[in-house]
Amino acid sequence: MTIAQSLLSLQGTDQSLAIRRREYREVQTELDSEGGLPELRETCEKTRVRELEAKVETARLESDLAVLKDEVAELETRLYGGAITNVRELTAIETEHSAVRRNLAQVEEAIAPAQVAAEHARQQFADRTAELEVKEKSWTTRQFELRSAKTEKGTAFNEMLQIRNDEAALIPEDHLARYTRLFRSNRGIAIVQVDRGVCQGCAVRLPVGELTRLRAADGPIPCSCGRALLTEH
Repeated sequence: MTIAQSLLSLQGTDQSLAIRRREYREVQTELDSEGGLPELRETCEKTRVRELEAKVETARLESDLAVLKDEVAELETRLYGGAITNVRELTAIETEHSAVRRNLAQVEEAIAPAQVAAEHARQQFADRTAELEVKEKSWTTRQFELRSAKTEKGTAFNEMLQIRNDEAALIPEDHLARYTRLFRSNRGIAIVQVDRGVCQGCAVRLPVGELTRLRAADGPIPCSCGRALLTEH
């Protein structure tokens, strides 16, 4: 096998190796994500807190409502019970009664929206909790599949890496170093072929002198575009 053929074979192996590395990382990334469960658990916790806050607010308003109703009833008893006849005292009670009635009206107005908000928060929490339970069961199955895939892809990668190392060991160091540099800088394409005088990497027709130099060389030569090595098809 010529140096050019060895480099082409190595390039094919390296490209396959890059695909296997990407596939392995994709599996690992999905494993690390835990199927989005951490984010969903956080959402569940937030909805739980909102539900609790809504319950507390509703309970506070209901308590205030009961207290204010008792105050109104007590004030009305004092106003209309006939036990108090002092005008100044009755006027003070009327003023207080009006203030308490206003507060009562405000609470009555606020309590219905608070109850609706509490029910909405409760339903949201129930929905998110149900969703979490489903996803946790699904993730258990998916996690098993991913771990199996990770082992399989890791083994395939290591086997191909050994093949790659064996191929690289047969290539002279200077050619290998130049190939490696170009492979890394040119997104996985270090060596291309010349077909009917045209570089298949940059689609430029090579001058006759460069074609002659390629045919006389004992290995690939740099393309004039500076991006890849050449081997004649």
